[in-house]
Amino acid sequence: MRHLVLRLIVATAIAAVAAVTAVALLVQSAGERDRLRSGSEADLAALVSLAEATSDGEALRRGIARAPAGREGRLAVHVAGATVGTSRLGGDAEAPAEVPIAGGTVLVRAAGPAVVEVFVPDRAPGSAELGLAALLLGTGALVAGGGVAVAARRLRPVVADLTTLATEAAAIGREDAPAPARRMHVPETAALARALAAVTARFAEARALERRLAADLSHRLRTPLTALALDADAIDDGPAAERVRRTIASLDGDIDALIRSTPGPDAAPARCDVVAVVQRRMAFWSALAQHSRRSCEVRTAPPPATIALAEDDLAAVVDALLGNVFRYTPEGTGFAVAVVSHAGWISLVVDDAGPGVADPAAALSRGVSSGGGTGLGLDIARDAVEATGGTIHVERAALGGARVRLRFADAEHDAPHVPRARRLSRRPATEPAKI
Repeated sequence: MRHLVLRLIVATAIAAVAAVTAVALLVQSAGERDRLRSGSEADLAALVSLAEATSDGEALRRGIARAPAGREGRLAVHVAGATVGTSRLGGDAEAPAEVPIAGGTVLVRAAGPAVVEVFVPDRAPGSAELGLAALLLGTGALVAGGGVAVAARRLRPVVADLTTLATEAAAIGREDAPAPARRMHVPETAALARALAAVTARFAEARALERRLAADLSHRLRTPLTALALDADAIDDGPAAERVRRTIASLDGDIDALIRSTPGPDAAPARCDVVAVVQRRMAFWSALAQHSRRSCEVRTAPPPATIALAEDDLAAVVDALLGNVFRYTPEGTGFAVAVVSHAGWISLVVDDAGPGVADPAAALSRGVSSGGGTGLGLDIARDAVEATGGTIHVERAALGGARVRLRFADAEHDAPHVPRARRLSRRPATEPAKI
């Protein structure tokens, strides 16, 4: 790669030097033409003055011989029907005039009864510089064109290497990532490929460590949590005992959700229908809402509404969000769940009529909850939606409480566009969702 850059620099330098030299020669040639015309006009003026003073042929010949234009055979005087010097027009020339002829221009001036002419050639004597300038310009253009052609040919494998590496970099973290490229065409891209392979290996190690840590954490917490649950069962019934049991059940659910949110070692690309998953889970949560005297409204777009997430992961998200509603809002608090498909995006919205979230930004911070819990519910939802390229928002709901809105990219669309919104289907609040 360095050798190619050096060759391009040398070719560019040669082309630049050739162009500058050619321009310099052209400027010099133009200057010589200007000097030649000025000198010819000066010689013409001097001979005009001499011809006005005398008509003696010998004196005129000596005057012509003293002038550079006369010595070069470009100066003549027409007097008394005779011509002294070298004439281009003959004795019938009229003055004043500038007469273009082949190879140049003849300047004609009157000098009393005489007529004086001087020939100014279009090309200065020794003007081979013009040909040399043309040769230099052609050589520079040829060198520049050759350099571009060589660069295009030599850069083609470099572009191919970079395209391959970009594909591999975009696939880091995916289980279906392509195998690393075995051979690069230039040392620089080979070094970049080795660095990328090292990053990929470290990322895989971090993923494996995450799975081990989640499994170890669940095992370490299960034992004391089970013992605590057994002790809680031995406590007499009462508000305090019921509060302890609910807390234990909450922690147990959080541990389950944490395990489900950890990616498996060989997870294949997954898809699911948001409408089907929500309807299946709402069959449970609607029944639980009836039991706890909570109003429940479910609105879904016409299926399918496909996203790039496993069914179990989306079910865990729905359970975590609705678990937060049941856990952190007073009994009897109503809630609503909606699935909206629009413009290449699928939104899952959970509203409640509880006290709301005082600090939405803090609620989305890992491990933070506004209701006294561990905050893993929103963590699970955020990780799931961001893994698909979507977003999560915590807002004020129309019911007066909190709204958690998850926006997933529609897996059936290559890119989000702007179609008309789909009409939502409604079911009565007291009727459980049908599977």
